[in-house]
Amino acid sequence: MEWFNAFIVVFASGMRLAVPLILACLAGLWSERSGIVDIGLEGKILVGAFASAAGATFTGSVWMGLAVGLASTVVFSLIHGYASIDQRANQIVSGTAINMVADGLTALIGNAIWSQGGRTPQLPASAQFGTIEFPFAREIGAIPIIGPIYEHLISGYDLITYTAFLLVPLTYWALYSTRFGLRLRAVGENPAAVDTAGISVRAIRYSAVIICGLLVGLAGIYLVLSQLSYFQPHMSAGRGFIALRGSTPTCAKELALCWAVSAASILSAPKRCPDGSRM
Repeated sequence: MEWFNAFIVVFASGMRLAVPLILACLAGLWSERSGIVDIGLEGKILVGAFASAAGATFTGSVWMGLAVGLASTVVFSLIHGYASIDQRANQIVSGTAINMVADGLTALIGNAIWSQGGRTPQLPASAQFGTIEFPFAREIGAIPIIGPIYEHLISGYDLITYTAFLLVPLTYWALYSTRFGLRLRAVGENPAAVDTAGISVRAIRYSAVIICGLLVGLAGIYLVLSQLSYFQPHMSAGRGFIALRGSTPTCAKELALCWAVSAASILSAPKRCPDGSRM
């Protein structure tokens, strides 16, 4: 049974590593469906991570870090929305500019404040999201097969992880089973027809941009407040670009890519077990 327990632990670690990709993919999906290509996901992850680290460092509160991180990414999303929706600028150029500004600005401000090469100080445990243990997780964990699945695969994650996996079916329901989702998809496919029906294309696109900012902000916040407990430059490590490609699964090739991203997260997972020992 040791191999089974090891597999469960590795799979659970892979689920943790996949959380930023899931959130960023959902963020890109909302924006893409409204007709706004958001290539700036990578930069917004950095902004959310840095702002949450700074907010939690100065206040000592994980909730203030969460609020500051979400607010900062929404601001950057609104900037991209203003350029793309109101000014009708090239969306690729606008997103690339956000990536460049975010990459340099976070490192510059971090180094100016803490003088650690852009890195923020280590956060205390009180300023991070702790794991949520389900009832009787350790007792049930002693039961073969079922126990390890319940203890390591279902229980023991933080709040953002559970939120990310809950948002996947919620996003599907919102896009395909609600009036707002229908209008959002219609705006992305045929904005002229939606405008003829008397529906504000601008308002719907701005709503999608704000939702995108909140979701991609959670991806950056997760890296700091749930994983590393500090910010360091370039810590997004290309997750935004991976999510950009994975946020438009319109054919079998894109769906295969999404599965490949998930598999890569799982295969890169064997670092440490929950008890601290190395796999």
